[in-house]
Amino acid sequence: MEVETLTRLPGKSLMKFLCVSKTWSSLIRSQRFVASYYAAKPSRFVVAFTNSACSDPKRLFILSGEEEATSSLVANLDMTIPSVTLPHGAYKYFSVHGFIACFELSNFIICNPSTGQVVTFYCKAPGTSLGYDPVDDQFKALTQVTSNYDHNPRGVVSRTQLTSPPYYRVTRGRCINGFMYYGAYAPWESRTPVFVCFDVRNERILSFITTPQEVLVWQAFTSLIEYKGKPAVVVPICLGEGGSAFDRFNLWILEDVTRHEWSKQTFELSLSLPFTLGMGQRMISQGTNKAGEIIFSPTNLQHRAQPFYVFYFNTDTKSTRRVRIHGAADTEEFWSRYGLTGICCVSFSPQHNDSIAFL
Repeated sequence: MEVETLTRLPGKSLMKFLCVSKTWSSLIRSQRFVASYYAAKPSRFVVAFTNSACSDPKRLFILSGEEEATSSLVANLDMTIPSVTLPHGAYKYFSVHGFIACFELSNFIICNPSTGQVVTFYCKAPGTSLGYDPVDDQFKALTQVTSNYDHNPRGVVSRTQLTSPPYYRVTRGRCINGFMYYGAYAPWESRTPVFVCFDVRNERILSFITTPQEVLVWQAFTSLIEYKGKPAVVVPICLGEGGSAFDRFNLWILEDVTRHEWSKQTFELSLSLPFTLGMGQRMISQGTNKAGEIIFSPTNLQHRAQPFYVFYFNTDTKSTRRVRIHGAADTEEFWSRYGLTGICCVSFSPQHNDSIAFL
């Protein structure tokens, strides 16, 4: 009964109980309780954003809230991390088994919104990603040995340096069921598109998955998501040549990793969404909710105190709904209090699970 009661409490409340006694601390830190707490908590959405890269002070904001089938949701500020800004681009961070990881300049930052823990690693390579091994319950960082900006052969490292055939990585990695997936060209000279499948537990590249050319058409802006337990890619179909919006998208699903089999579905949206490159406004998908709806969210906050909207697309009913996220820098008071200016980089994760684990 005591354990069941504790699993209902917020993570930050449990952190205060660590100081009550050694018995309480031992219970809360035990692997069994950490696993029970993780399993008992429903998934939440997370919004993370930073001030403009050219502004001061720099700060990473992490907010979260409970998802409901309504036209508006409320995000509450969980934590802020000073001196951190995120680059402009498609993906800013990923939620991995209760932790959030992002890359900033030469630092790889991992934080836990439930406990407030922040761990920073010095890392030169911008392609660093966080993976999780569910068998041994271990987190591992996967990074490139050489920079994305030269065309030398490259390998990957976690705790030990590994070697692999030469390839050129073009997307961020996403960990799904203990395997890290990311887009690449192998070899670089032929620009043959592949998806690399990396086994996090055994720390080795499992395969180079043959990939249709149009799956990596946007390269760094490729929306790699988990769709019904499988790796999938959302590819916008832009309006006209050089169009800045899309009203259709292709959903490519990796049906069989061993046989390199992909399926393709094309969906039409009931409204057009922006998709401009560079520092302009752009909508991308970073995943689905528990109901399987594909969610599109903006990569930037372009103006002061503007409503923050995300869009949910139901692949069964082919319907789109717009949801406003209240509390995500949508008031003048919020901007003034934290000194926000310019274009703020923002990222949205639809399924984040609370964890009280420590790295």
